[in-house]
Amino acid sequence: MINQEKIQEWVREYLKHIQEISIEGHVNKEEGYKFNSIDNFQKHFNLEDPDLVGMLDKALLNNNLVVGAQYWPKKMLLLYAQDYPKETRLALQNLFDETKEIYTRITETGKAFDNINEIRNAKLKTSANTYIGLRFLSLLLGFRFPDKYNALKPAEWKFFTRFIDPKFLIPIHTSAGEQYRFYEPYIEALRAYLKDREDIKAIREALTRGLSFDDLELRWITQDVIYVTAHLLSSERSNQEEEKETKNIEENDEDVSITGELDSVEDNTGFVPLEKHLEDYIMKNWDIVDFGEKLTLYREDDGTPGQQYVTDVGIIDILAKDTKGNFVIIELKRAETKYHVIGQILNYITWVEENLALKNEKVRGIIVVGKADKTLKSALKQVGDKVALKEYRIKMTFIDPQ
Repeated sequence: MINQEKIQEWVREYLKHIQEISIEGHVNKEEGYKFNSIDNFQKHFNLEDPDLVGMLDKALLNNNLVVGAQYWPKKMLLLYAQDYPKETRLALQNLFDETKEIYTRITETGKAFDNINEIRNAKLKTSANTYIGLRFLSLLLGFRFPDKYNALKPAEWKFFTRFIDPKFLIPIHTSAGEQYRFYEPYIEALRAYLKDREDIKAIREALTRGLSFDDLELRWITQDVIYVTAHLLSSERSNQEEEKETKNIEENDEDVSITGELDSVEDNTGFVPLEKHLEDYIMKNWDIVDFGEKLTLYREDDGTPGQQYVTDVGIIDILAKDTKGNFVIIELKRAETKYHVIGQILNYITWVEENLALKNEKVRGIIVVGKADKTLKSALKQVGDKVALKEYRIKMTFIDPQ
């Protein structure tokens, strides 16, 4: 059941953030690029263009909506358009065929690209992912018909729907089209609440200023409210847990000095590991990073990778799976790290057990730090069956150019 008071609470959090950063700050530093992407797609998309690859490349701007460290739907779409132009054009025609039900189109188009991908993989003897599922297909629909369809990001949308309806659940193996149907009434409830708000109107007008797209139906400002608030609340819950544990440390450990996270830590060999951009490094070099075991990055059904995975209890840095199909939560911490991180990762483990893992799948965690202090090492002895500890070192090698 949709709770209207929870919808109002969700919107209050969004407006509080906008007030803090300012409307212009939100447009220029945060979400304005999404509205520019819609406008650009509207100007360049033409399915009759004989240069299908060139047209799609222009229509889809390179940003995190379509490309990431481990998420490449635009790249795969361009490869399909290049190698299988007829099949790709037909798949897109079907997605945008307004004579057919939207839920059917999403599912059929996803299957069409899966078929193209299987043919391509068999030909090239590869195992590439399409990355073309509900997230990307709904994005294309939102670009093509921005006043009619909702662009979804499943993790954030699950957070939102559970926030306003704790009983919300999408059964496992539900088709992409039916998942869209599940989310729709919740999005419509929020959109209805936003329609008559002057403060939301002002933000919408700022986000669409100078564009031919005006978002009068509030599809994309609704998307904005869901996405931004999901990250705000998830991050807030992570920070609250850290603050609580840090306070406990300060109160109970007289010999512990809390100085914050440093930019680097020198070990007894004199080696200084790089601290910044650790997550980006791991994601971009996944195949060569040695976790001490073979891990596979967890992916949603649509190929979205388990990086910065939004949950009700915080944001998981990296979500992976081991060779037995069990979940592995990787929590990255800079500099010297103390035992408060254990409570945080145990919360994530419980959440994954209750929301993602099947009955036969186990869940464990790995804490990756620059340097672990003695309190963390000691505390880990109590949860050794659930959480492992790794310190990282990065080696730089200089080579002569070929």
